[in-house]
Amino acid sequence: MARGNTYGNRTYRSSQKAISNLGPSESVLAGLLYPLQDADVVFLHDDFLLEEGTAITGSGIWVASGINATNFAAPATQLANGVVQGAVAANIADNKTIRSGAFWQGDLNCGMEIYWKIDNNATNLWEVGFVDPLTSYADLAINDIDTPSITNGATDVAIVGQNTAETLTTMAFITDGSTSNFNTTKTDLGTRTPTNATYMTVRVQIAADAARCWVMGANGEVQEEASHGSTTASSIEGGTLLHVWGGWETLATTAKTIDIDYITVWQDRR
Repeated sequence: MARGNTYGNRTYRSSQKAISNLGPSESVLAGLLYPLQDADVVFLHDDFLLEEGTAITGSGIWVASGINATNFAAPATQLANGVVQGAVAANIADNKTIRSGAFWQGDLNCGMEIYWKIDNNATNLWEVGFVDPLTSYADLAINDIDTPSITNGATDVAIVGQNTAETLTTMAFITDGSTSNFNTTKTDLGTRTPTNATYMTVRVQIAADAARCWVMGANGEVQEEASHGSTTASSIEGGTLLHVWGGWETLATTAKTIDIDYITVWQDRR
């Protein structure tokens, strides 16, 4: 039986080297154990198990901003599994954003996943994924989803988003990179839209200068996916430090409530 002294005396404690002793490095078991390799992996899973009413403010793991918005917070009666809930007021361009610190990097194979829902899926602008530091965190990074334009100080992004006021009213995957000839690139995600008041998962994985996304339904089924980075033009600069990022904005005089069940983030330590 393994005990503390055995664990502490091993040269390769909770590492990729230790896991490799169990079998091939790309085995299913190695993948399942990836989050446990803390010597070689940075892994954050936040289920938002907060006391009722606890708000996300300007410090801690997550920082919230916005215009005429209610901060993400645990509801007055907390929901099953733990949830943070934010709301935008009933004014056009009111928004709510949430971000991590900027310490995730494509060269370290960073990835993120968010499980969320919105109570009204009409007249919305939203985006989730990775962005480099912005000029204002009370504004979003994608200016135009039809012919994507990156704004608000962003230069490196890997985002799944939607803008129902544009010609393309459904979801798309948008990337851009700060290196010369890394251009803004968009892939339409079928005709996918969020289902009203129903949880969905968005995952974004960056591998060096390439990025990939998945959109999954409430039961984890893959509904859409897209890959960028097979050409120089569609790449993102993997050396840039990035925020995990989410932003939601109303495009009508209708308030919106966003629930986030969890956010998971990971990357290799070296």
